[in-house]
Amino acid sequence: MSPVSDSVLAARDRAEELVDARSVQFAIDQTALRIAVELRDANPIVMCVMKGGLPYTAELIKRFHFPLELSYVHVGRYDDTTEGGTLNWYARPIVDIAKRNVLIVDDVFDKGETLGALVAWATDKGANRVLTTVLVSKEVAEVARIEVDYVALRLPDRYLFGCGMDYRGYWRNLTSIYALHEDME
Repeated sequence: MSPVSDSVLAARDRAEELVDARSVQFAIDQTALRIAVELRDANPIVMCVMKGGLPYTAELIKRFHFPLELSYVHVGRYDDTTEGGTLNWYARPIVDIAKRNVLIVDDVFDKGETLGALVAWATDKGANRVLTTVLVSKEVAEVARIEVDYVALRLPDRYLFGCGMDYRGYWRNLTSIYALHEDME
């Protein structure tokens, strides 16, 4: 077993907590209510964007009291770096989304490259309607490719981790949201 690197441990030790666990849960409660009003009679497919969207998806579907199908897509732009690159497709959904309502669930939204590509993909596959939700939308200066339908939290444009977002593959399991110390970005 290899030890956890010092930089991974330092990232957590030196991080700034931006949103505590209770506030994250409250934001998810509010977002889930808004989504449920729109999708309760829509027989949706909830499409988790792996890996970061997993905790948020799990929290959302616990709050939905209507029929839905759960699926996932595994894409990534960061791998184990702190800067986004080319979109890589690791696993495509096996469920047929043609003529279905799809809710794409991701952890974080900044420029919209990943979410924009997924919305285009779902539209091309014949989805009846495609809605999007993210746990965090970053306040970035650049114009995003798409608008997110449901945003739980709006946070500054910093490198974030916790609640599904990671630092070099670690800390997705934290229940609060942290900002990486600026000298580590």
